[in-house]
Amino acid sequence: MLATEIAYALDTFYFLMCAALVMWMAAGFAMLESGLVRSKNTVEILNKNALLYGIACIVYLAVGYNIMYPANPVSSVIPGLDFLLGADNTTEAVLAGGDDAPYYSSMADFIFQAVFAAATMSIVSGAVAERMRLWPFLIFAIVMVAVIYPVEGYWKWGGGFLDQLGFQDFAGSVVVHMAGASAA
Repeated sequence: MLATEIAYALDTFYFLMCAALVMWMAAGFAMLESGLVRSKNTVEILNKNALLYGIACIVYLAVGYNIMYPANPVSSVIPGLDFLLGADNTTEAVLAGGDDAPYYSSMADFIFQAVFAAATMSIVSGAVAERMRLWPFLIFAIVMVAVIYPVEGYWKWGGGFLDQLGFQDFAGSVVVHMAGASAA
């Protein structure tokens, strides 16, 4: 029992630490983009990245997470639709053990996935720097983080058809970078 609780706590801590490191990617993307644009556009690029991060987290909380990990999927291609997060894993479920037992906090997983959703949109941000106005970009960010990225994530991580085919995605390389690159 104690070993299970310690493993749960350490796995949750690891998720949160990795999420913090991914958060720093947003700062890195902002610095990279501000160095690539003309000096008159630097402030807009920095504002765009800050707004992007805030919008991505809110929209992913409201819609995206439950599209990526639906409670009742429609099919292996089309996820279900719920709103906001469910309850976190209970102590009883963790201590029960078995193959279906949770081994980390679902809230920590949300934070980790939200910062990756923002990082995916940061890839697009770098590609359209100085080429797209702010408001259309932010509207696209809402659509990307609410629908496009979560559906692609569902296909692999939420139990969709790629997962059923045995597709391997190491560290999100395909889901995160392909979603960002194809959107760019």
